[in-house]
Amino acid sequence: MKRLLALMAVAAGLGLAPPAQAADYELKISTMFPSTHFIQKIALEPWAKEIEEKTDGRVHFTFFPAGSAFGDATRQFDQVRTGVVDVAVGIPAIPRGRHPRTVLIELPFTVPDAEVGTCALMAVKDDVKADFPGTHILSLTVTEPSAVHTKTRVETLEDLKGMRIRTPTPAITAMLEYIGATPVGMPPTEIYESVERGVVDGNVMPWGPVGAFKLWEVLKYHLDAGINPVSMYTLMNQNRYDSLPEDIREIIDEVSAERFDKNWGKWWAETDQEAIDAAKENGNEITPMSAETRDEWREKLKGVIDTYLAENSGLDKAEAEALYATMREAVAQCE
Repeated sequence: MKRLLALMAVAAGLGLAPPAQAADYELKISTMFPSTHFIQKIALEPWAKEIEEKTDGRVHFTFFPAGSAFGDATRQFDQVRTGVVDVAVGIPAIPRGRHPRTVLIELPFTVPDAEVGTCALMAVKDDVKADFPGTHILSLTVTEPSAVHTKTRVETLEDLKGMRIRTPTPAITAMLEYIGATPVGMPPTEIYESVERGVVDGNVMPWGPVGAFKLWEVLKYHLDAGINPVSMYTLMNQNRYDSLPEDIREIIDEVSAERFDKNWGKWWAETDQEAIDAAKENGNEITPMSAETRDEWREKLKGVIDTYLAENSGLDKAEAEALYATMREAVAQCE
């Protein structure tokens, strides 16, 4: 003991602090996004830091982003459901068909923007909880709705007729077929090269990934139609959540609501604007679509949406129709 005290005194004299005490609860968080992506840098890291501070260091998060052992986009839900990780951030549409209730918010012309869409999706959180068994929902959100990005000028959706357009979801595939376009499925990483090779003439996608993949370099015309958003979840393993002390659970929920619910809409809009600014600097042409035109297209696509709800949602027809109606009501209230 005397020797230990002497060593500590020497360390103090040299300005050396004793090693920090390990956190009581080490939590692994996986995401399908790179560590440099705004979702980690602006959203998740400050969220984790605030929880660590408010729990006086009893909780500590370790991140596993894209490219790490737990960064596979197709495995985010299974990892958190089984407890391989404690928290996961992913997209309900990946892999397709796993979360049929949540993705109803992505049907064409359902939400006007990310702020309203996020508000509406959180309002129906209990209605879509069956999509996420074995987990505790920390946050649900949607991006800004998609624009149409093409090689040649497109001023209305009717102009897509005869064009080969990369499609992200079955509902958008149905919309493109209704218009008379040829939908082509492919992952986002293949779009740039496919445009250069002439495989596709355009793409339906939110502005954020258009900026991330620099698609504005090869797709120089943009119809800012606000068609469909992409939803995203932040989930915690239910058993792990239940095992935490009550005060820590309360802090996690409070910080999640404060940081995520109030800010996702702003974050999505800001990152979309960065991509829009880059396209403008490149000399690209952006054509806006009015709210009135969007309403007209919602009516035109009613049959497409009804068919999707009845035959292609993966849910019982009555459940799909009732849930979609609830979502529409939530959107109206959030607006």
